[in-house]
Amino acid sequence: MRIDLKIVKENKDGSANASVDFDKEGLEFLVQEGILSILTQYIKQNENAQKGIELRKRTEKSKARTSAKTVKRKPTNNKRNSKVSKSS
Repeated sequence: MRIDLKIVKENKDGSANASVDFDKEGLEFLVQEGILSILTQYIKQNENAQKGIELRKRTEKSKARTSAKTVKRKPTNNKRNSKVSKSS
């Protein structure tokens, strides 16, 4: 297997132009690794998206329960009962 990477030009922004030369086995390896990388990234993105959906659903359920509890509560009397005692 042969894979040769040559930097042709370095750009000011830190990127570079490169030339890649390879034989048949090198091509097979690059394609295989590229496909595996794409599939791995796709799986991770879907797992993260699924976690986000589950978190959003839990948050919405929690909000719904909180608002339902707020409606069911009896009004409270915040007035203080204070007795004033007169000293003789």
